[in-house]
Amino acid sequence: MTTFTIGADPEIFLTNKATGAAISAHDLLPGTKAIPHKVEFGAVQVDGTAAEFNIDPVRIGDFNGFNNNIIQVMKQLSQMVGKQYSFNLSPVQEYPKDYFDSLPPSAVELGCDPDYSAYTGKVNPRPDNTKTFRTAAGHIHVGWGSNIPKDDEDHMLICCEFIKMLDVTAGLFNTLIDGDPRRRELYGKAGAFRPKSYGVEYRTPSNRWLATKNTRFMMWWFINEGVKMMTEFGSVAKVGSSFGINVGKNKGKSYLTAEQVEEIINTDDRKTAREILDVLIAYRADSATKKTFLKAIEEMNDDGKTKKDEANG
Repeated sequence: MTTFTIGADPEIFLTNKATGAAISAHDLLPGTKAIPHKVEFGAVQVDGTAAEFNIDPVRIGDFNGFNNNIIQVMKQLSQMVGKQYSFNLSPVQEYPKDYFDSLPPSAVELGCDPDYSAYTGKVNPRPDNTKTFRTAAGHIHVGWGSNIPKDDEDHMLICCEFIKMLDVTAGLFNTLIDGDPRRRELYGKAGAFRPKSYGVEYRTPSNRWLATKNTRFMMWWFINEGVKMMTEFGSVAKVGSSFGINVGKNKGKSYLTAEQVEEIINTDDRKTAREILDVLIAYRADSATKKTFLKAIEEMNDDGKTKKDEANG
């Protein structure tokens, strides 16, 4: 029986509490993409203008471990950047042009390593480095092995099909709570992933799922459901036909397809995303999870903000 693990490496923007100005994290933290700075339960590093952290992976069914690692590393990250800065859990950060132009090239560079599209199997285009806004991700790592050759053809095919299934669950949930589709101009289109020697890195989600315990729980739950549904059904088309999901442009014609999910995410079609998730929740969630899902949605308004992000107390 395969044992799955879950980890994450989200990015967070910083704001000066006194002035409300967006501040680059490039000179506030130790650690780089190549050499992260180890802390208890994970690591921290600079990623462009954002602060990034990694968490130690846990067994995929262990929400308490997953949530604890996130909370503990975020607390350490907050202490390291200093009390004068608060976290901005927004998927997009605009910077004034004069401030942006003053930053070192290493802070504004984009596209360090390529990622792939699960729908084409090919490398995604390099993002436009000239834009003066930057984006923050909430990448999820799912493991099921070790020492897997990342360029192995069979592994790539497995990753592609698995990521399409995660789009149906976690990707649609992210679309529902994200609030700012501009991130997909640079990163985070449907099906974005990197093959890993232990499994796969799912790169579609933004950082918005970090905002509250309810949104963290639902992202974890949807990743879990993606794993289970891949085992049970094997394809998005079988999920659509098994649950009778017939929405949006497919309504009255055919059941849900992977290509339709790709379009829903890339066009920020929140209405159709909600219709699909309501069906999945109705069929697969227990009563407590159904309530948590509704609470998580209620916490997020149309621009993806919450009344109070727990990350800042």
